[in-house]
Amino acid sequence: MRNPFKRREKALTGSSEVIQAVSGGWTPLPQLGGGSRQRIVEAFQTAKTANYAWLYANSPALRSVVDVIVRNVGQLDLRLYEEIDESERQPRPDHPAALSLRYPSETVPADQFIRTMFRDYLISADAVALMFAVPGQRIGFKWLPISRVQFLGSNMFDVDTYRIYDQLSGAYSDWPASQILHWRGENPDDPRLGLSHLETLRSILAEEAAMQQANIELANSGMAQQTWVYRPMEAPDWTNEDRGAMEQDLANRIRRSNKLPVVLEEGMELRPMGVSPKDAEALDLRKWIKGEVADEYGVPRGMVGLADNLEQARSQFYTDTLPPYCEEFTKMLNLRILVREYGWTEGCFEFNLDEKQMGDERIKTLVSATGRAVILTNEARAKLNLPPVDGGDELVTPMNVIVGDNPKPSPQVMPPQDPNGPQQDGSYRAEPPKALAKAQEYEPLPQLHPGRKAELERQYRNIDTMQAVVQKHFNRLERSLKAKGAADWRRWDKEFTSDLDSALERIVETEGSITAMRLGGHDFDVRRVKNYLLAMAQGAAQAINDTIQSEIKDMGLDGAMNQRARHVASAGTSLGARATTWARQEAARQTPGGDQRMKTWIADTDRHAEFDGDTVPVDADWPAGFAPGGAPNCACTMSIV
Repeated sequence: MRNPFKRREKALTGSSEVIQAVSGGWTPLPQLGGGSRQRIVEAFQTAKTANYAWLYANSPALRSVVDVIVRNVGQLDLRLYEEIDESERQPRPDHPAALSLRYPSETVPADQFIRTMFRDYLISADAVALMFAVPGQRIGFKWLPISRVQFLGSNMFDVDTYRIYDQLSGAYSDWPASQILHWRGENPDDPRLGLSHLETLRSILAEEAAMQQANIELANSGMAQQTWVYRPMEAPDWTNEDRGAMEQDLANRIRRSNKLPVVLEEGMELRPMGVSPKDAEALDLRKWIKGEVADEYGVPRGMVGLADNLEQARSQFYTDTLPPYCEEFTKMLNLRILVREYGWTEGCFEFNLDEKQMGDERIKTLVSATGRAVILTNEARAKLNLPPVDGGDELVTPMNVIVGDNPKPSPQVMPPQDPNGPQQDGSYRAEPPKALAKAQEYEPLPQLHPGRKAELERQYRNIDTMQAVVQKHFNRLERSLKAKGAADWRRWDKEFTSDLDSALERIVETEGSITAMRLGGHDFDVRRVKNYLLAMAQGAAQAINDTIQSEIKDMGLDGAMNQRARHVASAGTSLGARATTWARQEAARQTPGGDQRMKTWIADTDRHAEFDGDTVPVDADWPAGFAPGGAPNCACTMSIV
């Protein structure tokens, strides 16, 4: 019996071609890419040392993850607010800072500027823009490619100078930090610059680059993997002429394999040389790389096609991924633009994330918490660019939800109860709700019409708002008088006027806007009535303070403060009701055909039940001789039709 190992040994030692191949570094193990190995290695080494822009441009996994963040941020509305107090903010769309971000330059729209800043920040942890003055106290912005910016500083904490390379002229120019908008991330080694996520991902992205080059080499070869011919040991020896003829015939047959089958001699086999994409698990590797990049940026894998539950992935993306990035950007704008450029500490930028979140579980949560719809039908139709419909300006209340005196939520929408807290069905209440306590000596009138009920409930909320303002003023007076003893009534008149004016303006603007929209008009213009509201606030503040001074003289400080509840209920009810009804009447005047509108009395209790339903022209006097809310502690209201 022939010893195959012995013959193999002879072949290895006796053939000059084999000896030459072995001495040249040949190995019997298949090599990735065959003759294209060098180009694959070069692609791997290039990715190991490439800059961030190259990695972003050449890595499909990186670009798909970064772009899903950038695209969604570009769709958000960036707004500017003024913080009035802890619970109130007013939009300031006309502030120069808001206009600067809305129109960053003459050639680049706001969404494109924000996208470029986010893209640079995500791939390099630094984003830079040049700031320049434009007419109207505005600031303009020009985005700068981060690869052309050098950061120079005289200390280890801040960058003093930004050196910018002009690719067209080949020159450098230095710019002070005061003219640069620099958004940087955290870096454990250098606080002046951010540490890019790509440094953590570089090895993984280099693997992706090598895999891409291997696929390119495979495509260049016509998707045919390199092969070699196996010839068994028992086959007779070949002459060089026989070998050459076989090679030529086999090459021709392989080229024409779509027409003629490849026929080999007995015992010969075509075997692959190198690693096939299947053996290398190329598809699984690409998915793994994309998943690692998504995890690094906090993007749910479902957002980049790696999971089936897209709805859950979108919900996580809009609640856990976008908000942190958006908050980092707006805090940078607050510090760099509002504080350093305008010296304004009460302003704040904020992205309107509700534009994205309302399409997912957020609106369902709000409906579940309130037990009924949270937006009007016409508001929903406006989001779809559809015209309003009749009756679409009232909230829809399901029949299984009770709203009114001592309301009890429906068990279908009530959240789990706190075992250590009071009963959530309202049964623990010893008194009626605050909004209804103002007329508890009278029986409340049932409101069967949903529109009338909604008008009355909004006025109750406005009354609560004004009562809170009056209560706050009493508390402030008591603390100040007990601590200092000296009374500065002029200052207190001014502070109380400011508080009342701010609350009245909010009520009038809200009620006026709702009424104007319901009557088919345009936006309610509260600027027309600012002086009237200020005069109302000044008169109320002085009248209340005069009453307090008189009571302090008659019954002392403690006695006067004991009258607080009575004054809070009376003054708050009067101010809230007057502001509500006056806003609705003013809104009617600002809408087309306002002089032809009618107003209808809505009584809240049997105290003024005889006037309920009285309807007169909008500018006519009421048959009662006074307006709704015009009598002491009267919480009646009116509706405009």
